[in-house]
Amino acid sequence: MTPDDALARLLADPASAGLVCDLDGTLAPIVDDPSSVTLPEPARVALEVASGHLGVVAIVSGRPAAFLAERAAVPGVRLLGLYGMEEVDDAGTPRPRPEVRAWEEPLAQARAALASAVEREEGLRLEDKGGSVAVHWRGAPDEERAGDRATALARTVAERTGLAREPGKLVEELRPPVGWDKGAVVRLLAEEAGLSTVAYLGDDRGDLPALAAARDLGGVAIVVDHGAETPQVVRDAGDCLLAGTAEAARLIGRLADELLARG
Repeated sequence: MTPDDALARLLADPASAGLVCDLDGTLAPIVDDPSSVTLPEPARVALEVASGHLGVVAIVSGRPAAFLAERAAVPGVRLLGLYGMEEVDDAGTPRPRPEVRAWEEPLAQARAALASAVEREEGLRLEDKGGSVAVHWRGAPDEERAGDRATALARTVAERTGLAREPGKLVEELRPPVGWDKGAVVRLLAEEAGLSTVAYLGDDRGDLPALAAARDLGGVAIVVDHGAETPQVVRDAGDCLLAGTAEAARLIGRLADELLARG
């Protein structure tokens, strides 16, 4: 499927179509410091336009909902953080799912164990998301060695606490196994809005459930390809491949332009 084909699917009946996007590596370029990510202005404008015409426009991310509210808020666009375990409400307040609260103690244990290990290991960085915790090694002096260490550490802590592993690009994340993933979010949004088609844009392993859900619902799975950093299993999950965030921005911009032209 070409980008033109994907656009045609969304434009066939905009009011019953949905656009759901990941943030890092999809709407926003990947950067060494995760805390510096922000939604680029062109994407912000295009998403706002799209939200006024499509049935649903949403950003679903492994980031906390509070981070999305600060860095990626767009009028009319729903924000779901921590793979759907949190959502920003209409007042702009992040709300966790009730079932996540039962995992506060295991998360505290994992946070302490990972923090201690990160202090001893060169090139590892801890990211505390509140409802999950992650170890990054992008930019480590020896990324392969740091990645091996982070993976082994995540496996050990996951076994000890019962938390679920979520491997990504140069990151290992631990989160509550509560049944929420990006695929569950896509299905929920489609059901709530009665969508006839939904397009999902993502770039990493955490997006696989959402890409599969979009396909299962008769929609479009769009993969933002970052070359060697993108696992083949992610490329294989897409109906359409886009070359990096720049091409993803062009696609969403074209969608917004066409929706405006149609009035």
